[in-house]
Amino acid sequence: MKGVYDMILWKNGILHTLENEHDVHYQMATDQGHIIGFDEEIENLTYEKVVDLEGHHLYPGFVDAHLHIVGYGQKLSKKDLSSMRQKDDILAFIKTHVGQGFTFYEGYFDQGITKDELDQISNEKPIILKHNDYHSLTVNSVVLKHVNLTSDSGFLTEEDAQKVNKTYEVYDHEHIKKMIKHSISSLQSFGVTGGHSDDLYYFNGYHDTLTAFLEVLEEKPFRTHLLMHHKIIEDYKASKHPFLDQNKYLQLGAVKIFYDGTFSSKTALLKDHYKGLSHQGIRIFEKDELIELVKKIRSYELPLAIHVIGDLGLKEVVELLKAYPPKKGLHDRIIHASLADLKTIEMMEDMPIILDVQPQFISSDLPHILSLFSKELAFIYPFKTYMKHNLILCGSSDAPVEIPNPLFGMHQLVFRKKDGVVYQQEECISRFNALKLYTTYANVPTYKTNRGLLKKGFIADFTVLSEDVLTMDESSFFKDLVKMTIIDEQIVHHA
Repeated sequence: MKGVYDMILWKNGILHTLENEHDVHYQMATDQGHIIGFDEEIENLTYEKVVDLEGHHLYPGFVDAHLHIVGYGQKLSKKDLSSMRQKDDILAFIKTHVGQGFTFYEGYFDQGITKDELDQISNEKPIILKHNDYHSLTVNSVVLKHVNLTSDSGFLTEEDAQKVNKTYEVYDHEHIKKMIKHSISSLQSFGVTGGHSDDLYYFNGYHDTLTAFLEVLEEKPFRTHLLMHHKIIEDYKASKHPFLDQNKYLQLGAVKIFYDGTFSSKTALLKDHYKGLSHQGIRIFEKDELIELVKKIRSYELPLAIHVIGDLGLKEVVELLKAYPPKKGLHDRIIHASLADLKTIEMMEDMPIILDVQPQFISSDLPHILSLFSKELAFIYPFKTYMKHNLILCGSSDAPVEIPNPLFGMHQLVFRKKDGVVYQQEECISRFNALKLYTTYANVPTYKTNRGLLKKGFIADFTVLSEDVLTMDESSFFKDLVKMTIIDEQIVHHA
């Protein structure tokens, strides 16, 4: 990590503090990794380095509050199906590549491909289609036999899917580091200066994966906040690592628990049954088992980060967190909260809860998920309603599920639009608040009070764009606007 700093002048820019919508500066000084002043007050300082911003717009560094850094790096190195929607095209693509040694095919939107169809491509080589929700797989018979599972269709979800992943996704330490580096480089190209990631269980376990992160961050700055899956929590306790700061670039955060499934696998837990089906989704845990797990985590004085998508699931999670609250001064995180009802939203209002939301799911899920529900739902991705009830929302992509470009997420927060159709316009939020979700609010779970704004004493993490998010045309959200990404005063990406 960088040990020697230069005092730097950042000049000729429009610097958006995000303290309020119209508060801007035009030059800024940084030293020792922090902001030391603006405009007239810094005119008499002596600088070792001057950066000309060339009239571009500088914001506090963008943060992705929920993603999978290793998983995203893995996706970048594999065959991607996310742009394909025709069954025959997908099968032809797999047939072309399976002979080249490719086992995994990422980002599959379910087109009804079955085990038998994959067996026709190969009954000797493993074929694994990772669904776009990254909770489910479709596999051929070779895979089922190898992991000792049965499925008439080849469809697997949750724990069965994890069994396949942990069997076939085996990487040595250097390969894990390579995927982390690849992922961080891509994130920095999108203007992302930090991310909150869930990786410590899925690959080489707690110790090796954490060590890989520590080694990469020594040479590649990125503000990394790692959730801890409940299955590695005893490894964490045995390690004697502290909660939160490991060094200036790495934190260990809340304990990750899955409560329900996903929409695409029809396993998100709903109040009403899925259309044409007799079930409402799944609970990953039996109630007594989950309560005991939560009690143990509370005994370790740790907060929770709970994945829940369905409205019934959210209600039950909120009731659980109310019954077993975190230690004073800590807050729990709810990841997704895609569906809700007003009573549950009102219950959350006075609780120490932060919501990690994925605005891009609007364009990925709508309108087709509406056909899953047996009743019309009032609150689907109800971001503005959440904010009206004083809930802190953190913007995220859940990469590799979505492309981790914060501008794409901001577009959905502001416009809620797909193919020209606007979904629930009453839930659109302002551009200023959209920016806050990926800056100020996304830093709240770190418990750091000097991140997410341009103020004296705040860290020198910045995102520089060629246009202004607050005023640019809608089409500009889909352009490559990133001119610079700065972390700890270091320019880590320059277009």
